[in-house]
Amino acid sequence: MKGYKGFDKDLKCRGFQYEIGKTYECDEKAELCKRGFHFCEDPKQIGAYYGGLSSCRYCEIEAGGEIIKEDRK
Repeated sequence: MKGYKGFDKDLKCRGFQYEIGKTYECDEKAELCKRGFHFCEDPKQIGAYYGGLSSCRYCEIEAGGEIIKEDRK
């Protein structure tokens, strides 16, 4: 699944250091807003999660494995 991920200027998110072109796996069971890697399906959603958009970096990503979606009713 294609998605969009936001980072700080150094490609860190929640203390985790990312590198462009690398693949990452979560060793724990994913839990929405608590454990696992997170991303947005729509790039327009990123602004809702990252303040100071001008100081952030964004990448298009390919997500796989267990994907838990937020119920947006």
